[in-house]
Amino acid sequence: MVSDHEEKVDLTRRYCDLLGEDIENSDPYFHYDSHVKLAFSCLGLAISTGIRIDATRELLEMTDKLYQNLTDSDVVLTDEHRKKLNHADDVWLDMKAKMSAGDIRASHLLAAHAHLSESLAYLTLMKKDERFLEFVTDYNLKYLSKLSVFVYREAIGHVML
Repeated sequence: MVSDHEEKVDLTRRYCDLLGEDIENSDPYFHYDSHVKLAFSCLGLAISTGIRIDATRELLEMTDKLYQNLTDSDVVLTDEHRKKLNHADDVWLDMKAKMSAGDIRASHLLAAHAHLSESLAYLTLMKKDERFLEFVTDYNLKYLSKLSVFVYREAIGHVML
């Protein structure tokens, strides 16, 4: 029971840093944000395996740059990172053999890929929302899509040189 002195709070809404206002809890922005954070976590777990640490840290760095780009369009990928991602065209690669071997790093990277794919889906929804038009750019959509594929390829071991 709420006392007369307590302010009633709308628990179906929460503050969105990007817009500077309260929006629905179910807004695609929060789904996007959560999935990127889950991707960060999965990449951190992949780093903790001690395998291809520099390559995995590079994936984390690219993810972070694209995450920051939403709030600051001046934060962009390096030329080297863009070149790598521009060669990351979607291909079908069999993950069953990799998973059958119990490869922990690959499992974490595949989870990161899935979260990046989900974040891309929510970012796409945000692009269609006029409140987010100034924040969601074609640049971010393009490179988040390519990064997701790049992470998948790294997980399977199909590394583009």
